[in-house]
Amino acid sequence: MPWTLTSAVARIAGLVGVSERRPAEEPATSEPLFARAFQRAVDRASAADAKALGVARDQMGDDAPVLYRAVASGAPISAVAALAAAWDGLDPEARDAVGNPVMRPQSHLRWVHVEARQVDQTTCGAATMSAMLMQGDPFVALWVVTGRTLADYIPPEVLAVMAEDRPVRGLDERWYALQRALHAQTTTSALGPVAWPRSLGTPPWKVDDNTRYAGLRFRGALVDDSSPEALAPVLAHARRALGDGIPVPLYSSGDSALGIDSVIPRHVVLLVGDTGDGFLVYEPGSARILPLADADLRPDSGRLPALGNWSRASWVVLPVPRRS
Repeated sequence: MPWTLTSAVARIAGLVGVSERRPAEEPATSEPLFARAFQRAVDRASAADAKALGVARDQMGDDAPVLYRAVASGAPISAVAALAAAWDGLDPEARDAVGNPVMRPQSHLRWVHVEARQVDQTTCGAATMSAMLMQGDPFVALWVVTGRTLADYIPPEVLAVMAEDRPVRGLDERWYALQRALHAQTTTSALGPVAWPRSLGTPPWKVDDNTRYAGLRFRGALVDDSSPEALAPVLAHARRALGDGIPVPLYSSGDSALGIDSVIPRHVVLLVGDTGDGFLVYEPGSARILPLADADLRPDSGRLPALGNWSRASWVVLPVPRRS
């Protein structure tokens, strides 16, 4: 059977009694992640701040979930209130893009007129992380789409772009600059004090450290797709995350049938939807949202467009449940 490095390591670990650590299950809840985050913020706020959050929520109306994401991003209440005040004044296309950048029905991932393609062959991981960041933080999405910041609040990733002092006048320039900033962030000190060569893309073990989404922690895990039984726990965790509004970064690779140089993780995509018998996947090389069936995640499936025309799943980045 053709093998990948990650599936081989996972199987060897199982044989010697060292199972792959994956996030534990979290108690089921019917309340979405971001709504819970908003309610926690209200409960912990002063009376004045709690009132301000309530007013902002009412201003957003049916788009209140965008405000919940803004609160979960860790932005100050002044910025959250400014977002609510500015919301109705945004251009409808911009409002749609900021309101739900990734996890909405679409065949191509684009914001206004710009397709969400990776900058070059080394930035698939950075593009995936950037899209996920925009989904989790409306202030980053607002800056990418419109160039605006609110109430003197600048998200840290946007601040990193500004520190480079490159021209970012257009949406495309801001999107590319965000990718470059995250690429630099994930490749710096990737091997202890030694930087990871940027030409090799994004090291899998750095994505979990640098993913900022709703204040959650993330953990990378090996994927063993050699059998449905081995793969089932990964798919279950991914579905649980998607059900809570959390996209899931997934690395893909080839296997030994395609050559020894393809057995390591080679590309990164983002699971953005659960179809019941598969997933919807943002593939940054094509800027498309593509279907990926559970049944196709097997050793003999061949090249899959949803995996960037690689054939195997090899590494997944999953949220770690909060401790109560």
